[in-house]
Amino acid sequence: MSFGTQLTKLRKRKNLTQIELADMVGVKQYVISAWENDKTEPSIMQLSALGDIFGVSIDYLIDKNVIMTINEHQFAKTIENINKDANDEFIKAIHSLCDDLSDSKKEKMLNIIKASADLIKQ
Repeated sequence: MSFGTQLTKLRKRKNLTQIELADMVGVKQYVISAWENDKTEPSIMQLSALGDIFGVSIDYLIDKNVIMTINEHQFAKTIENINKDANDEFIKAIHSLCDDLSDSKKEKMLNIIKASADLIKQ
Protein backbone atom coordinates (compact mmCIF):
# COMPACT_ATOMS: atom_id res chain seq x y z
CA MET A 1 0.00 0.00 0.00
CA SER A 2 1.38 3.42 -0.89
CA PHE A 3 1.92 6.22 1.59
CA GLY A 4 -0.93 8.20 0.00
CA THR A 5 -3.36 5.32 0.38
CA GLN A 6 -2.26 4.78 3.97
CA LEU A 7 -2.67 8.48 4.79
CA THR A 8 -6.12 8.64 3.20
CA LYS A 9 -7.24 5.57 5.14
CA LEU A 10 -5.99 6.96 8.46
CA ARG A 11 -7.50 10.40 7.82
CA LYS A 12 -10.91 8.93 6.97
CA ARG A 13 -10.74 6.53 9.92
CA LYS A 14 -10.29 9.59 12.17
CA ASN A 15 -13.12 11.43 10.32
CA LEU A 16 -10.89 14.33 9.32
CA THR A 17 -11.17 16.39 6.15
CA GLN A 18 -8.06 17.24 4.19
CA ILE A 19 -8.44 20.84 5.39
CA GLU A 20 -8.65 19.79 9.04
CA LEU A 21 -5.59 17.57 8.71
CA ALA A 22 -3.70 20.30 6.87
CA ASP A 23 -4.41 22.73 9.72
CA MET A 24 -3.16 20.18 12.26
CA VAL A 25 0.08 19.56 10.33
CA GLY A 26 0.60 23.21 9.39
CA VAL A 27 0.31 22.87 5.63
CA LYS A 28 -2.25 23.80 2.97
CA GLN A 29 -5.03 21.44 1.88
CA TYR A 30 -3.46 20.96 -1.55
CA VAL A 31 -0.35 19.53 0.15
CA ILE A 32 -2.46 16.84 1.86
CA SER A 33 -4.10 16.13 -1.50
CA ALA A 34 -0.68 15.78 -3.17
CA TRP A 35 0.46 13.40 -0.42
CA GLU A 36 -2.70 11.31 -0.71
CA ASN A 37 -2.27 11.09 -4.48
CA ASP A 38 1.41 10.11 -4.11
CA LYS A 39 2.55 13.20 -6.02
CA THR A 40 4.81 14.44 -3.19
CA GLU A 41 5.97 13.15 0.17
CA PRO A 42 6.11 14.81 3.58
CA SER A 43 9.32 15.73 5.34
CA ILE A 44 10.46 13.68 8.32
CA MET A 45 9.08 16.37 10.65
CA GLN A 46 5.72 16.24 8.89
CA LEU A 47 5.75 12.43 9.08
CA SER A 48 6.42 12.72 12.80
CA ALA A 49 3.48 15.12 13.17
CA LEU A 50 1.22 12.76 11.22
CA GLY A 51 2.31 9.87 13.42
CA ASP A 52 1.39 11.88 16.51
CA ILE A 53 -1.99 12.87 15.06
CA PHE A 54 -2.93 9.30 14.16
CA GLY A 55 -1.16 7.61 17.06
CA VAL A 56 0.97 5.44 14.79
CA SER A 57 4.66 5.02 14.12
CA ILE A 58 6.34 6.51 11.07
CA ASP A 59 7.08 3.04 9.71
CA TYR A 60 3.37 2.26 9.87
CA LEU A 61 2.62 5.49 8.00
CA ILE A 62 4.96 4.56 5.20
CA ASP A 63 3.63 1.00 5.33
CA LYS A 64 6.78 -0.86 6.21
CA ASN A 65 6.58 -4.29 7.78
CA VAL A 66 8.92 -3.40 10.61
CA ILE A 67 7.37 -1.86 13.71
CA MET A 68 9.92 0.12 15.65
CA THR A 69 8.89 2.02 18.74
CA ILE A 70 9.98 2.53 22.30
CA ASN A 71 6.51 3.51 23.40
CA GLU A 72 4.28 0.61 24.47
CA HIS A 73 1.11 2.64 23.84
CA GLN A 74 2.28 3.53 20.32
CA PHE A 75 3.09 -0.13 19.66
CA ALA A 76 -0.37 -1.20 20.84
CA LYS A 77 -1.98 1.50 18.66
CA THR A 78 0.04 0.32 15.65
CA ILE A 79 -1.06 -3.27 16.18
CA GLU A 80 -4.65 -2.06 16.54
CA ASN A 81 -4.36 -0.24 13.20
CA ILE A 82 -2.82 -3.28 11.52
CA ASN A 83 -5.78 -5.32 12.76
CA LYS A 84 -8.20 -2.67 11.44
CA ASP A 85 -6.41 -2.79 8.08
CA ALA A 86 -6.74 -6.57 7.96
CA ASN A 87 -10.42 -6.28 8.87
CA ASP A 88 -10.98 -3.62 6.18
CA GLU A 89 -9.29 -5.84 3.57
CA PHE A 90 -11.33 -8.85 4.73
CA ILE A 91 -14.58 -6.89 4.45
CA LYS A 92 -13.65 -5.71 0.94
CA ALA A 93 -12.87 -9.29 -0.09
CA ILE A 94 -16.19 -10.54 1.28
CA HIS A 95 -18.10 -7.78 -0.51
CA SER A 96 -16.29 -8.66 -3.73
CA LEU A 97 -17.20 -12.35 -3.32
CA CYS A 98 -20.83 -11.49 -2.59
CA ASP A 99 -21.35 -9.14 -5.53
CA ASP A 100 -22.71 -11.86 -7.79
CA LEU A 101 -24.71 -13.73 -5.15
CA SER A 102 -28.46 -13.57 -4.67
CA ASP A 103 -29.75 -11.93 -1.49
CA SER A 104 -30.51 -15.30 0.12
CA LYS A 105 -27.01 -16.59 -0.62
CA LYS A 106 -25.51 -13.34 0.72
CA GLU A 107 -27.43 -13.84 3.95
CA LYS A 108 -26.21 -17.44 4.23
CA MET A 109 -22.64 -16.26 3.66
CA LEU A 110 -22.97 -13.61 6.36
CA ASN A 111 -24.38 -16.19 8.80
CA ILE A 112 -21.40 -18.47 8.12
CA ILE A 113 -18.98 -15.61 8.70
CA LYS A 114 -20.74 -14.57 11.89
CA ALA A 115 -20.71 -18.12 13.21
CA SER A 116 -17.00 -18.43 12.34
CA ALA A 117 -16.24 -15.16 14.13
CA ASP A 118 -18.16 -16.35 17.19
CA LEU A 119 -16.13 -19.59 17.24
CA ILE A 120 -12.87 -17.64 17.04
CA LYS A 121 -13.90 -15.45 19.98
CA GLN A 122 -14.42 -18.53 22.17
